[in-house]
Amino acid sequence: MTALAKPGTRAPDFNLPLVGGGYRGLADLIHPGGGVLIFFKEDCPASELVVPRLGPLAVALEREERFFLAIAQDSEEIARAFRDRHDLRFPIAWEEAPYAASRGYGIGTVPALFVVDGTGVIAERVEGFIKSEYLALGAGIEQALALGAAPAVLERPEDLPALKPG
Repeated sequence: MTALAKPGTRAPDFNLPLVGGGYRGLADLIHPGGGVLIFFKEDCPASELVVPRLGPLAVALEREERFFLAIAQDSEEIARAFRDRHDLRFPIAWEEAPYAASRGYGIGTVPALFVVDGTGVIAERVEGFIKSEYLALGAGIEQALALGAAPAVLERPEDLPALKPG
C-alpha cells in the first residue's frame, strides 16, 4: 500500500516515456523551480473536459522556466490521439497498467493535478473536477513556484460546469 502523496510530502519519482519519444522523470523536471503534473485518462469525462483547457497554464509555466507534464493512463497510441484531437502543445507522458507512477501518487480518481515545488515537495493536490478548486489553484501555484503573478489555470472557465463526475 502506497502512502498518499499529499501537500508537504516529497513527490514520488518516476521515469515515463513521452508521446513521440524520449523519457521524463520527476528529477528531470523539478529543476530549476518546480511545476505541475496532471494525470488523466482519455475515456474519463472529467479529464476530457479539463486537460484540453490547461494550455494557458502550460504556456505560462514554460515562460517562467517551470515544467508542465500531462501523464496519460493509456497507451502511447491513445495518448497521441488525445493530444492530436485537442491540438495540445504541452508534453504528454504515458503509462499503461499497472500504472506505477499513478500508484506512487496514490491517485484515486482523474484528473489529478499536483503542484511540485523546486525542492520536489508537493505544494497542492487536486483530484477530480470541481471548478472552484481549479480556480483557486492560481495563487498556490504562484507561491509554490515563486512566480511573479498567479497564472490562469483554466481556459474559458466560464464555460465549465461547477463540477464534473469522472
